[in-house]
Amino acid sequence: MRTKSKPTMATKKQAVIADLSIFPIGEGTSLGDSVRKAFQAMSRVKGVKLQPTAMSTIIEADELGKVIETLEKAHEAILSTGAQRIHIALRVDHRLDRPHDADYKVGRITGMVQKDASN
Repeated sequence: MRTKSKPTMATKKQAVIADLSIFPIGEGTSLGDSVRKAFQAMSRVKGVKLQPTAMSTIIEADELGKVIETLEKAHEAILSTGAQRIHIALRVDHRLDRPHDADYKVGRITGMVQKDASN
């Protein structure tokens, strides 16, 4: 009798959504140039979708390693500006059961809000 093997990380369809905030500390009050440089470096990583927001960047990928690679590119870009201290905040939603993206998650929220408002 043949048994079914469990899906591995390599065979399962994954969804990784991350929220990254990265910027130099002690470089004055205007950080736009450093953040722009970091975003440009992140955008060169293949296999990720980026969505910049006012406070952070949403990163979507199909594997956790791509998110880490994106963080590393942003970090290197800020280091290249001469920064001596860098703040990094990374939140990750690593979903293994369904490959839902950020648009799907937002749609579920806005759909629920609209449904609740009509009750």
